[in-house]
Amino acid sequence: MAKRHFKGYFETYLVGDESFTVEIRLSPYRRTTSLSLRKSGFVCNAPSRLPKDKIDSFIVSSIPKILSKVKKKPEPIEGDDVYIFGVKTHIEGFDSFNKEKRNRLLKKELLPYVTEMTKEYSAIMGIKETYEVKVRDCRSVYGINHRKTLSITYSLNLVHYDKHIIDSVIVHELTHHFVYGHTEKFYKILLGVAPDYRLSRKKLINHIYA
Repeated sequence: MAKRHFKGYFETYLVGDESFTVEIRLSPYRRTTSLSLRKSGFVCNAPSRLPKDKIDSFIVSSIPKILSKVKKKPEPIEGDDVYIFGVKTHIEGFDSFNKEKRNRLLKKELLPYVTEMTKEYSAIMGIKETYEVKVRDCRSVYGINHRKTLSITYSLNLVHYDKHIIDSVIVHELTHHFVYGHTEKFYKILLGVAPDYRLSRKKLINHIYA
């Protein structure tokens, strides 16, 4: 199969009082137009047949929407102020701690809680096996159920959220004890234990810590 190539160029746009440089990638195989904000900046993927004025219009109208979503998300750590279980807590000197020391402190807060609540929800859900609980600094997932080894790994990032939100993740992972995928049966079990799971999930995704 031939490798699919795209043509790219950079364009600067004035939105309000700010200017934004956007990398525009054109592909003959693409049917839709999208704009995303990455670490390197804005990237627009568009069909090569789409007129430039339509691409420009799409980008100018999309930039404010993306920026508004980004600005709505508060940071879990601001200097010495850290969200711990949904409460902004002042930890003297935290801003000067290295990553290892920060993670060690946060893990000391989170691990006992998720360990205890995993046991409690296991009992509620009728799980007789005992899960080993781990906490790691993983960003792509909030939890992983390793059914073969009977262990659950929770993301250290959960320490910033209200305990009710953390509980929803715990129940989610324990539901995988019964159902591997996210099927209708999976959600029936999950919602039976955590009926407001979808609200908690929404807060989790939108970085609403309390």
